[in-house]
Amino acid sequence: MKKLTGLFLFFLLVGSSCSKSDPCESLVCQNDGSCVDGKCQCPEGWEGTLCETESLPNAVVVTNIKVPKFPDKKSNGSNWDADNTGPDLFTALYTLKEDNTTDQVLWISDVIKLNVVSGKTHEFSIVLPKLAMNNYEKKLGFFLWDKDDGASETMGGIAFKLQDVIKGRPDSFILDCSTCKVAFELAVKYE
Repeated sequence: MKKLTGLFLFFLLVGSSCSKSDPCESLVCQNDGSCVDGKCQCPEGWEGTLCETESLPNAVVVTNIKVPKFPDKKSNGSNWDADNTGPDLFTALYTLKEDNTTDQVLWISDVIKLNVVSGKTHEFSIVLPKLAMNNYEKKLGFFLWDKDDGASETMGGIAFKLQDVIKGRPDSFILDCSTCKVAFELAVKYE
């Protein structure tokens, strides 16, 4: 009986030491990552040992711009255009300095909406030239302009950090605030 018990313990010890443990057993991958051979395989948009870090896309391409809010008059109370028609809208993207003044022009729209009426959303369904944003280091400013025969006039703008507005990779994001004179909704795709 002693021999049988000893033999049983021997085989139990040998058998348990030969079984391989699952390298994924104690690994918990985040954000829908899956474990393969002890390493997390991260879904698109995530990286890191446990898929814990949201990765930044190579570019955020704007496919549509909506302007739901802009001032119907200049700050002095006069109309945007001398002929009493509505403003002729176009948009532009800049990098901003620390004091939120414009620094470098990144993009200016070739598409202009003529004589627009305030209180309505105006859509730029064609974005020309292509607008691909990939500046994650600097604060950006999206501005609305009134195109005039002489000089164009800024109607207002909104400052933002690109990585803040694309968290979770939404199909669109809104640039607006309670005190802002203008607002934008940008439809995007990721490259």
